[in-house]
Formats: sequence, C-alpha cells, structure tokens
Amino acid sequence: MRQYFVEKKLEINEIFDFNEKQSHHIKTVLRMKVGEKIRVVDSNNDVFLVEIDIDSKVRGKVLENIFDLSDVSEITYCAALIKKDKWNFLLQKAAELGATKVVPLISNRTIFKIDEQRLEKRIQRWNKITLEACQQSNRSSKCEVERPIKLKEIDKFLSENNIVAYENEQNICLADCIDEKSITFVIGPEGGLTEDEIEYLQSLNFTCVSLGKRILRAETAGLYVLSVIDAKRNSL
Repeated sequence: MRQYFVEKKLEINEIFDFNEKQSHHIKTVLRMKVGEKIRVVDSNNDVFLVEIDIDSKVRGKVLENIFDLSDVSEITYCAALIKKDKWNFLLQKAAELGATKVVPLISNRTIFKIDEQRLEKRIQRWNKITLEACQQSNRSSKCEVERPIKLKEIDKFLSENNIVAYENEQNICLADCIDEKSITFVIGPEGGLTEDEIEYLQSLNFTCVSLGKRILRAETAGLYVLSVIDAKRNSL
C-alpha cells in the first residue's frame, strides 16, 4: 500500500488536500482512482488509512488509525561523508533499513569537501532522498539528515547505547551489543578512523565493535550494521 507524509495533524473522518507534488504523483503517475486507499503519516507520526477522492484537487478522507510500532527506538547513524553517488545511495538505504537520523561526519580522513555556499541545498536534497525512501518502505517516521559535523561535536548525538565500527577490534561482536535501547553508531571513511579519533570516541563511552573478518566499504558497513540491528531487535 502506498504511503505519504503530511505536515499536519489528522483526525478520523477529516478530509484534507494533498500537496501539489503528491497530487501529481497520485493522479498522474500512479493513476489512482476514487475510492482507492493509501497510508498517510501525519505530523505526529500517527499512521492512518485514507481513501482517495479526485476532482479538481486530490483529497483524502481519513478512515481509521493504523497502529504501527515498527520504529520504537531511535537509531542515529553517524556516517563519514563519501562521494556524492555513494552518499545518496547510503541515505536511501539507511532510511529503508530503519535509521531515524543520519549525521554526516567530517573526520581526519574524510576526502569529501563541503561547499558551504551549496550546503543548504544539499541538506534539502538529502532529506528529500530519505523522505521518499521512508514513504516507499512504509515507515511511520521520517529519517532526518542533520547538518555535517566534525567528529569532536558528536557528543550532541549520544544515545543510551553508543558503538563504533573498528577494524582492529577482534573480541566484541556487533550483535552482542544490540538491544532495545536507542543507539548511535559511527562508521568512518574509506581510510578508517585514526587511533586518536577512536580514543576520543571511547572517552565518550563508545564501544568498539567488529563487523567480521571482511573489510567493508564505508557505505556497505553502515547498511550491514542497520541490518544486524533490525534482525536482532526483531528477535528480542
């Protein structure tokens, strides 16, 4: 079932207008008919079953509330910035796999350079990518992309459980560190995090974890972590 986000609070039996872009997608791209039903998530992250009505505008009538507990604990993914095409792929898949927040990281070995004049447009574009991915995957909450930060600023995004993938860690397995608590995890750039950066994260009570014997690309490593988190939480 198709899903859209609206920036307002919805009530049962309420009739509302979809925005111009959503209306075009429903009417012209999907060619939906009057009476067809979709999921809509409102500004409170409540999920509703909505019936489509189409005349001069595309409207929705709220039929009932759908209880969705799929996004219970927050997952903050702190990812070192990588090249544009890989970064966009990372954002899309992170949203599909359940990240509630993506924090672009600038570390010592980050190659990607920030163009401050274009940054606001980039952030808007990044959030558009994650919004579309959340709609496609029927998530009941958005995945927000934050402004890029330096590693020293990561204390703003600490959770109940904080981990960092580290290639030199051999004893602590990722799956053993996953529970139902909110989690922040850090994935460094292709060149990895420096020892000083690892020590700094450890001073903030980050736990170093192993992702296994293989060396993964930066974008692959983050998606691997999200997959393990999802699998482990679904088994609890």
